[in-house]
Amino acid sequence: MTQAQHPFEKGLISVIAGNYNTPVRFIKKAIDSVLKQTYQNFEFIIVDDCSTDDSLETIKAYDDPRIKILSTEKNSGLATALNKAFEVCRGEYIARMDLDDICFPDRFEKQIAFMRANPDVILCGTQIRYIDDAGHSPRGDRTTSFRVDRDEYRIYLLFANNPMIIHPTWMFNSKLLFRYGIRYKEQYKYSQDYAMLVSCAKHGRCAVLPDVLLKYRVHDASASGMHKQKQRKYVYQIIQEQLDDLHLIIPEDLLPLHHRYLQSAKLYDKRMKHWLDNIIKANEKYHVYDQDKLKSIIRKRWIKSKIKAGYHHLFNINTEYK
Repeated sequence: MTQAQHPFEKGLISVIAGNYNTPVRFIKKAIDSVLKQTYQNFEFIIVDDCSTDDSLETIKAYDDPRIKILSTEKNSGLATALNKAFEVCRGEYIARMDLDDICFPDRFEKQIAFMRANPDVILCGTQIRYIDDAGHSPRGDRTTSFRVDRDEYRIYLLFANNPMIIHPTWMFNSKLLFRYGIRYKEQYKYSQDYAMLVSCAKHGRCAVLPDVLLKYRVHDASASGMHKQKQRKYVYQIIQEQLDDLHLIIPEDLLPLHHRYLQSAKLYDKRMKHWLDNIIKANEKYHVYDQDKLKSIIRKRWIKSKIKAGYHHLFNINTEYK
């Protein structure tokens, strides 16, 4: 659907959420936190993915014209539900929400102010406060400085979803999203957020506000806790999809090392040196990433890995990847 077919209402935020058997004890607090925002110009689109419990009835009990309920034809996952929501969004901006989380009252106000001041930003996230099943926050806040520019962020995404921008904190610029036909990739169930970040980073800047604006609930019924093995499989596929642009196929035994490369301080493996050389040479040929930044990020990580592993005497760490 093109922008001409899908006009946007200036100043309106389309809040989108999926529901599949969300525990009823969480739903009311989640919805109330949206309805009580200091910024009130929004529509709230909730897509029920064929729930089999009382969660849909709990949502239907709200008598608020801003809440719009859609349903999928069969249970297909969050990515499908969110894509269905995209089809009816009228907002100049689109905000994500999960029905087991809680927004701080000024979340929308702060995010839309930032998006208006930065029209090149396609996606903006926030910091979060972890909460448990009972709403307590024993883990405290999760914050990231996120001091990487657009080119650097694309390089980080080549290796992993890190620095992570927590999915239910996102706000999209609808104009950019629709201009480039960006949608959730439904084949990457449980890792649709990583694939979406890769798509967005190709066409605009991704950013994170310094403010904690969402209470992010961690509980046994959350998808991230239930499907870790499947998540990892899809993450590896998303990595390979990015490597396809470099015309490279990563050896299967190197996937775990590649995935942890920018995060593990003690990750030193001689096989990785050859693989990283291949990435740099391929990028020199196909110009997918900023070559200087790619070499700089790889070099810094490689030096740190060797020093931590005690192998710094084997190579001249000052000349590699110049």
